[in-house]
Amino acid sequence: MKVCNSEAMKYIKELERQKDILLYTENNRSTVSYKEGEVKQPSKYDYEATRKGIEKIDEQIRKIKHVLSIANTTTIVDGFDMTIGEALVYLAQLNLEYDQVSRLAEREKITRRITANGVLEYTECVYEPEIAEEKQKEIYARIAKLQVAIDRANLTHFIEI
Repeated sequence: MKVCNSEAMKYIKELERQKDILLYTENNRSTVSYKEGEVKQPSKYDYEATRKGIEKIDEQIRKIKHVLSIANTTTIVDGFDMTIGEALVYLAQLNLEYDQVSRLAEREKITRRITANGVLEYTECVYEPEIAEEKQKEIYARIAKLQVAIDRANLTHFIEI
């Protein structure tokens, strides 16, 4: 079956949901409680069937993730001259840089406070916060552009699962 990367990721999520249901059912139906003298009620839980079901789902997930992994290392993201995998790493780096530059942009150029012993103390940035603010906007725009490019690559690249 041929699907785009995004569909494959959604299919993985669905398989993981199915596995969670199996595990939840197993955890809740794999034991029965009864009082002495009562007839034990049968359970619909089947150990072998549950294990086989989980094994089948895990195998499907592994295969799809493997194909996606190959796609992520070979599919080039338009406008960035890097693979999807590299772009995802770059996106994480940009987000960290954005957070740091945002903290720098929020600072006042110079602040003052009175110390515990009554002395006036000044703290001055050794950079221009306005420059950090401009860099913050630039990084944000790059993040947005990169996210759209990754999404586009994931929607337009097809894999066989």
